[in-house]
Amino acid sequence: MLRHWEARYDLLGSSPDALEFAVEMDNDRIAHIRTGDGELGRKPEAALTFAATYRIGSGTAGNVGAETIYHLVYRRNKPDGIEGVRNPLAARGGTDPEPISEVKLFAPSAFRKQLQRAITPGDYARLAERHPGVQRAAAALRGTGAWYEVQVAIDPHGTETASAELLQEVEGCLYPFRRIGYDLRVMPARHVWLDIALDVCVKPGYLRGHVKAAVLGVFGRRLLPDGKRGFFHPDNQTFGDGIYLSRLVAAAQAVDGVESVRVTRLERQFEGPDQELENGVLPLGPLEVARCDNDPSFPEHGQLELNVMGGR
Repeated sequence: MLRHWEARYDLLGSSPDALEFAVEMDNDRIAHIRTGDGELGRKPEAALTFAATYRIGSGTAGNVGAETIYHLVYRRNKPDGIEGVRNPLAARGGTDPEPISEVKLFAPSAFRKQLQRAITPGDYARLAERHPGVQRAAAALRGTGAWYEVQVAIDPHGTETASAELLQEVEGCLYPFRRIGYDLRVMPARHVWLDIALDVCVKPGYLRGHVKAAVLGVFGRRLLPDGKRGFFHPDNQTFGDGIYLSRLVAAAQAVDGVESVRVTRLERQFEGPDQELENGVLPLGPLEVARCDNDPSFPEHGQLELNVMGGR
């Protein structure tokens, strides 16, 4: 049974049973026919054969000059009433294919300035950060077994715990931009509590207690007397930032009175070592943020152990 399929510019408005297709040109000027998927346009049956009828042109080379056409070619008998053929005017309208380089050069650039769709995980993070209550955001794509889910973690302003109202608001803001067929889940940042131990050697003439207090302050979560942030200040740690041994040593070594520093333990709290010392870094996932509160009232929120030697 023969069926006629209609060409369309795109299939976004095609019904599930519409016999419509779109033609796409690749960089080698080869045309490809794209049919529907059963939702946007009809999906062809298996083993269905197509016979295409099409026209091709020669671009500007086909724009013949005036008085250059004087032959009439006919298939069978010469039609009655035709004595001759001529073109008093030059042809026009033929267009050469636009080079890809020009397409990229003259393509609209407004979409690059104002993000209006979410395709990559980075797009979701950037869109989430538009919300006034979000300081930073990160996103990751996860397979659920049947489809995909985009997980967006947010770091709110002024607090370390995102409220349910904020999560709902951010999800509502992201929903119009999400990719069709992908689930969306907005969640708080995943905190990774750290267990760290340092050996600190104090220079002669310095009081060990004073140096220890200064080192603890450097690795704290508050602002230091000079206005700088502590190493584990919430604004210093962000999504996916691993904790490097070299940064820990450099921060402690910068304290006045410290002669040398050695990291003896760097691991996720209650999980044990995983070659962090050998690799020189404790890696984090894209939705994870490192924290080490070192609060005696909440020992499960990270610990920092200092073994201070030397000095007086």
